Amino acid sequence: MNSKQITDILLAVQATITLLISVRAFNLYSRTRSDALFAIGLSMGVIGLGGICGLIGDTLLVSPYFNTLWFRYIGQTVSYLFIYLASLRSLKQHSAQIKRWHIFATALLIVLLFLTPFIPTSTNPTTLAILSGSRSVICFIIFLNYADIFMSKETRFSFLMSLAFLLITVGISIYTMKFIVPHSISFDFVGDSIRVVGLVILLVALFIG
Repeated sequence: MNSKQITDILLAVQATITLLISVRAFNLYSRTRSDALFAIGLSMGVIGLGGICGLIGDTLLVSPYFNTLWFRYIGQTVSYLFIYLASLRSLKQHSAQIKRWHIFATALLIVLLFLTPFIPTSTNPTTLAILSGSRSVICFIIFLNYADIFMSKETRFSFLMSLAFLLITVGISIYTMKFIVPHSISFDFVGDSIRVVGLVILLVALFIG
């Protein structure tokens, strides 16, 4: 098994878990009408879709015409941003407006996905590092927010969510190092593996939190 096959397996695992998180979050939302759960469900659905598109884009048949990098990185950053906004207690009174903006932003991301055949692939390491690293910045902010919630309420859900986003932050940060330190494939495996653990904990939080 070569490095590309391992990377594709990890990407498939991540996509599967994020889609399961999306389904579970929407299932809970249908019962509780929690805006935070809606944000998690829609965001993880977009991120899962990005993972699937990444696998498709990696095939030799469509890779020159199906550049998913922009959709995947921007989609994750935007999706994580709305998870953060929906989790802020200070913005509860604006939750309906945030939800509308989230739906609108998701529609724009889908448009971006359909435009992928016309978007050139960037090979500039600095650009790629910024696009990838922006995801970890937002995830770290989400970690801090849920850690703050845990400090004040000490709920199991907030603890699991803070731990999940801490691991996702670390995973994405390590993965981003591959754009800074060229010719190293270990960052892919380590970063993606840590992210998988974080996503599993996030899924567990939605079941037992």
